Formats: sequence, structure tokens, C-alpha cells
Amino acid sequence: MVPISLVFPVLVLIVMYIFSIYTLRNLGWVVLCLIWGVIGFWIAFFTIPKLAEAGLSNLLSAILTPPVILQLLTMLGTFLVVHLRKVDNLVDGAVYGFATGLGYTAIENVMQTLSLPAENIETVLLRSFSSTLVYATASGIVGVVVTQYYFRHQNSRSVILTGGLAAAIGFMALYNLLVTGKIGGDYAPVVYGICGLTLVGLYITGQLRRILIQVGIEKQRANSLLDIVIPIGVQLSTEKNYGRLLENMLAEARKFCNADAGMLYLVREKQLELAVMHNDTLRLAMGGTSPVDITLPGLFLYDDQGTPNERNAAACAALNGKTVNIEDAYETKDYDFSSIRAFDRTHSYQSISFLTIPLKGSQDKVLGAFQLINALNSKREIIPFDKNTERLMESFSSLAAAALEGYILEQNLKNEIQQLRIQIDQAKRGKQVDEITSTDYFKNLQEKARKIRNTVSGQEEQSDD
Repeated sequence: MVPISLVFPVLVLIVMYIFSIYTLRNLGWVVLCLIWGVIGFWIAFFTIPKLAEAGLSNLLSAILTPPVILQLLTMLGTFLVVHLRKVDNLVDGAVYGFATGLGYTAIENVMQTLSLPAENIETVLLRSFSSTLVYATASGIVGVVVTQYYFRHQNSRSVILTGGLAAAIGFMALYNLLVTGKIGGDYAPVVYGICGLTLVGLYITGQLRRILIQVGIEKQRANSLLDIVIPIGVQLSTEKNYGRLLENMLAEARKFCNADAGMLYLVREKQLELAVMHNDTLRLAMGGTSPVDITLPGLFLYDDQGTPNERNAAACAALNGKTVNIEDAYETKDYDFSSIRAFDRTHSYQSISFLTIPLKGSQDKVLGAFQLINALNSKREIIPFDKNTERLMESFSSLAAAALEGYILEQNLKNEIQQLRIQIDQAKRGKQVDEITSTDYFKNLQEKARKIRNTVSGQEEQSDD
């Protein structure tokens, strides 16, 4: 009977492999999750008696303890695997969750089979089948929400993770109540498991559909790189007004990311000076062609001891030449946003999501940095800047930096030409003066002028006498 109790978990794994839901390439991770599930069973097995000794009801402990322990371990295990593999795929998350649940239920099926009489083969089959469906499905839910949490497929990730974890625990707890309380006979848990699996399948299908739609949108945006970003780069490269050039660079970056606000910094010696600032919500525009001058102070790249200022996101991006993407400035501990929060308090604003991209010219020399604030969705709700937008913006920043560098080189060349003209004019005038003073006519004039001065001087002396 023991092999019979294992047939359903093994069968589920085989079916998943046949349909290429997992492959030999990630089989090791699936096996690891199975082992993780086995560990979860033994933790629950030894914990339930301890809870009973502590005074918790045996029935309540048997109903709640297994789902809580299994789903917490599923959450941690799936998070670890997804973090190590870096695969942004809900199906993969579901597979690792399923595997953890299958590992748990396989050992539980064996233990329950050993406790039942040999003639109750129908009960063994029904319980093995139903527990396999329920445990694997519940763990699959957790695997999906952990993947969503890690890869930021939606807003309110913490709410999604907490809700998914609670749903999985509740799903398993209700199943345990049906089995332990013998509610609805032997077939009720089977029907319950099938219905639960169907609902989760529909949920995952819906989520995949949303992601595929998003992938299509991002692909379209990527394909528009040639049609939008490069013409913008050409347009910037032909701009002759420096203030308008900087303003257009920031405006196009904000438009591309649908950002509510943004700032453009330029490197001046060891500082980042704010050159342009725009904020649609506050209707604020500083620098560029705006008549409003910049009133905000610059950012020091180094402190008095020469230590890099990596606590500031814009300074860090400029120092390291790498993009800094922050989902929530009020939650992050990696950077100091005290000045931004002070600005928010003064203007009754909330600066949440940040995307800071260095402007790197030739030889990776950093000329400045874009800092875009508060990406907005179609409902004008604040969302994080997604990774695809980040990569496209890095391409845009390269073109913008090339335009800025070209403008600077052109201005330097004009200044050199002007300086050369001044030097040429001075040399020409000196040569002309030399030519004039060396003529006999000029010498005769000088002699006459000398005689006149002497005559005037003599007359002045006689009058004094």
C-alpha cells in the first residue's frame, strides 16, 4: 500500500515533465523543493504534539499547523530558488511551489497509509489523491505570489504576497477540517481538491494572460526604439539653444517613461548641479528656458574627506555610471532621501518611485544624470519604473549624452576659433603699426612733432622768467 500512496505525487511530477512544465535543466531545483517539502512534513509532525502539550486543541493543531508550516517553508524555498535562478516566470514559481507541496504530501501519504488497515485501499487512494491535489495546489498558489512579489509584476506586492499566503493556508486548513471532521464522506475532499485545482489553474492562466499582454506592450516599446528614440537623439543633436537642449532632453525622458516629474543634473567639477527641473502635478518648471531660476542646491559627489557620496541616488549613479531604480523612496534604506522628503512636506507632494540614469559620453565619461520621479500608469497611479523601461531609457540617455557632448564640443570649438581670431587681429594690427612707424614720412612727422614740443617748452620757460 505504501507504493500506492506515492503514486499520485509521482504521477503529478511525471505529467508536469511530459508537458515540459519543467525540464532536466531545472530538475535539480524541483528535487530541492521536494526535499524542502519533506522537511516541512517532519517539522509539522514533531510540532503538533508539542503544541498539544502546550494546551492547544489536538483538532485545531491538526487543522492549522501543517498548512502554516508548509506554506511558510514554500514561501521561503520558492523565494530562494527564484532569487538564485532569476527566471521571471509565474509558471516556474508555481512548479517550485507544487514540488514543495508534493514532497510534503508524499511523506504524509506514507504515514497515513501505515496507520490504516490493509483492506482500506479505496480510502488510501481517495485520501492520497485529494491530499496531493490540495497540498500541491495550495503550495502552487504561494509559488505564484512569491514570483509576483520578487519580480514586481503588480503594485502592492506585499498585499499580494500576504493574501496569497493566507489563501493557501486557508485552502489547506479547510481541507484538513473536511478530512479530520469526516465532513461529506470520503469523496468531499476529492471534489474540493479538484475544484481548488481548477480555480488556481484559471488564476494562473489569467495572470499569464496579463503578463503576455504586458510583454507585447514592452515588445512594441522596444520596437519603437528606432522610430522614436533615435529621431529624438537626432533632434537633440541639432538644437543650438543650450537651455532648450537640456529642457528637451528631460521632457523627452519624462514622456518616454510617463514620469510625473524629473530633474537633469550636470557634473561641474565635484558636484552635480541641477540644470532643469519639471513637475507636472506641482506645475513647476525651473531652469532651461523657464524664467524661474534653480533654487535647489547642488549635490556633492564627495565629502570633505574625499569619500564618495553614495548615499544619494543621483550622486551614486553619477559616481558609478550605473542606473539606480528605486520602487519606494519612503521604504528604501539604501539611500538618503531626507532632502526629497523635506521638499515633499513643503509642497504637499509624494516622491515615491525613482529612476536615476547617468549621462555617459565618450569613453564612459559621466556628464550628468537624469532623475525621473513617479512613473504613472493609465489611471495616473504611481507605480515603479519597470526594467524594460529602464533598459530603453539607458539607450535614450546614451543618445542624449552624445547630443550634449556634441554641443559642448561645438561650443568649445567656437570659443577656440573666436580666440584665434582675436590673436590674429592683434598680430595683424601690430604688423600694420610696425609698417607705418618704419616709413620716412612717419619719421619726418615724429621729428617735426619733437621740434614743436621743444619750441613750446622753450616759450613756457621764458614766460616763467
